[in-house]
Amino acid sequence: MTFTELIKDKNIVKGEILESEALIVAQKVLCNMGLDFIPPSYANFLKYCNGIKYNGVYLLGATVDDDLDIIDKNEQMDKPENSILLGYNEFDLLCYDFKSKQYKIIDRSDFEVMDTYEENEIDDALSAIFAVQ
Repeated sequence: MTFTELIKDKNIVKGEILESEALIVAQKVLCNMGLDFIPPSYANFLKYCNGIKYNGVYLLGATVDDDLDIIDKNEQMDKPENSILLGYNEFDLLCYDFKSKQYKIIDRSDFEVMDTYEENEIDDALSAIFAVQ
């Protein structure tokens, strides 16, 4: 079951519809910040859902919503080196390590890697940060 199927009946708040120009701008700004591009699998997810807020879990997007803005959160929040912050909850971060090309669930307090997922395992990584079964 895909992540989008798992959350379809939940009362989530989504960011606005993704504009391709907003994604391009976000990609450029992240690169100018010394980061890398948003991974293709996550960019595809943003076409369906450009950021999510649900029960203290946030998935970031190319959006003007301050809670969900991928650029703002990558500037403001601590994260491991070589990573783009894609989401977070009270305890963990969802990052994409652009050196290893993996999604990682990382403890917010000490940056210990809790789980890793290959890029094609995005549904598992998104489900893990949401802790949905």
